[in-house]
Amino acid sequence: MFGTPNSILATIEHDVHRRRRNAYANYFSKQSINKYSDVIQAAVDKLCDKFSKCQKSQKKINLMHAYSAMTGDVVTEYCFPKSYGLLDQPDFAPDYHDLWVSITGNSHVLKQFPWMFPLMLSFPDWFVERYLPDLAVTYKWHREWRKQIQATKDGSYANDGADKEKRCGRPSIFETLLDSELPPFDKSVSRLVEDAQTMVGAGSITTSLALALGTYYIASDARILSRLMTELETAMPSPSAKPLPLSDLEKLPYLTAIQLEILRISYGVSHRLQRVCPDRAIHYHDHILPPGTPISMSSVHIHDNAAIFPNPRTFTPERWLPLESKGQRLQKYLVAFSRGSRQCLGMHLGSAELLMGIAGVFRRWGRQMQVVDTQWERDVRIQRDFFVPMMGSEARGIFVRLNEE
Repeated sequence: MFGTPNSILATIEHDVHRRRRNAYANYFSKQSINKYSDVIQAAVDKLCDKFSKCQKSQKKINLMHAYSAMTGDVVTEYCFPKSYGLLDQPDFAPDYHDLWVSITGNSHVLKQFPWMFPLMLSFPDWFVERYLPDLAVTYKWHREWRKQIQATKDGSYANDGADKEKRCGRPSIFETLLDSELPPFDKSVSRLVEDAQTMVGAGSITTSLALALGTYYIASDARILSRLMTELETAMPSPSAKPLPLSDLEKLPYLTAIQLEILRISYGVSHRLQRVCPDRAIHYHDHILPPGTPISMSSVHIHDNAAIFPNPRTFTPERWLPLESKGQRLQKYLVAFSRGSRQCLGMHLGSAELLMGIAGVFRRWGRQMQVVDTQWERDVRIQRDFFVPMMGSEARGIFVRLNEE
């Protein structure tokens, strides 16, 4: 759907997909993400520090841009020898958020006409900027990913101050893959650029949207905000104290319920994800689906099913409590990360960013945060499917202001 037919996301053959996925698996395991949580926390801390500057100037914050910058820094720090440093850029690097809006906005066209993206990449810069302005930002970043993968392959990052062993004592994802025993095509620059687009995109837009929606719903509901703040202030009495580690945040019941409700109401991927059983028929009620039949369903149909989740468009963390009984039962219907052998590779990373992001932002700024210039119908309600859920075309962003204490 994104002009990346050889990426891990688009790989159709089961054996090839398994081989490519296994090459990444160790990096995205629960244990690896726990070790990487210090990097996530550093990004959350930097985000909160930047919020402090916005508070002093009383400048409103576009949460879509802010969280895109944070999640973008986290995932690129993991993938490449150097992160993009988006949180260091003015106004939370809005061009980076616009990149993913552009890519996902063209997903349906690219799905039907996959030859369009490779054709665009063959054009010179001036032609794209003049005649294809809507695709210019995509073109620019695709060139950047190719440059990064090539630099990683050539080892030129070593001369640019990047510490190869700074991530938990081991190199970045693409450094590891380029040194692996994968077949030559799987390690080619052209194919890894497709994986870079897939991983950086999946690690940026879906998690940032979830964080922005979650922040909006919490800050807009005094009851939810009060209960969350009570739990966070009990666990972390001082907002300036060292944050709780990820393993301790996972033990906070109301924060965990909020995380689950955010995943439910933000859907993860909204598009139908096709699955094919190649060698046997599937029995579904009175229907028999022959081998090789593509089957797909949107997470929206499950997450908005009122028989499972009453009042599905209402943000209600309490529906997951108590976690040990009701929450456990409902989690089998939570498919934001999909399920099975093709479920989201970065599910543990995304879950950790949600817990740490919500805990860090609200412990420090929850009492001062006020939603401003944001209308639910126009700016918050999910109205379109661009592979990921998207607000309507008139949406302006989700804004908050941090009031003085």
